Amino acid sequence: MNAKPSSLSSLLAAALAAGALAMPQPSLAADAISFTPGNPWAQAVGSISKSDDYHEYTVHASGGKTLKINLISRNPNLFFKVLPPDSHTPLVDTMSNGATSWSIQPAADIDYTVRVYVEPDMIPSNEVSKFALQVGVF
Repeated sequence: MNAKPSSLSSLLAAALAAGALAMPQPSLAADAISFTPGNPWAQAVGSISKSDDYHEYTVHASGGKTLKINLISRNPNLFFKVLPPDSHTPLVDTMSNGATSWSIQPAADIDYTVRVYVEPDMIPSNEVSKFALQVGVF
């Protein structure tokens, strides 16, 4: 008698695992910011919602040049973090200071990740906030 409940439990666990694997997973790859030749500025337009609460971009900064990032949105609860390679510690998190722009002049070539985000508790479930991320390297 114990074999049947155990078998049912095993089948249920396998079915749940298969269902979880079949569900689409959010993309973890960041979108690369690319520049047109001769233009030091690029812009990415996106949107954030309660269920899709961040978007990541990568940007290459040349050593000795200034990297400037501007976030434009009508929603004051959108923020951005700038992360150096292989780090979870941001160089800046604009949620802590309310800034909408930030700049740095790296000593060497480096690729940064820029995460535009909203705290899920700060956005109603039916709201979508659009933004423009302006990135300059000059």
